[in-house]
Amino acid sequence: MEPSPLGCAVVLITMGVLSGRRGIRPNDVFGIRAACTRSGEAAWYAVHEASTRWSLLAGVAFLPAVILTPLIADPNGQIAAILVPTFLGTVIPLVESWRAHRIARERPARAEGRADLP
Repeated sequence: MEPSPLGCAVVLITMGVLSGRRGIRPNDVFGIRAACTRSGEAAWYAVHEASTRWSLLAGVAFLPAVILTPLIADPNGQIAAILVPTFLGTVIPLVESWRAHRIARERPARAEGRADLP
């Protein structure tokens, strides 16, 4: 079964809403699961709170594919209507994860007063 743009939009928007409310507890299934986020609850919540806006934006980026594809008769237009939002909806979470990882690394360094911040 292939992932649909609507399914991707729903998952990313849900993640964004829950992240902003600390509704995603540390787990092995849902959320940004990287070494830094698994290092402790403070890092988990810091990363997810920082990624709220980006998750919502990525979810919204998928919506034009859902709306426009059935309205376009030309197959090439349909492909573009799917690929462009899908590209954006994929790149945005990658950037989000990178930025959130930096935030998680910076917070402990600031708390310790280290000067080796990126």
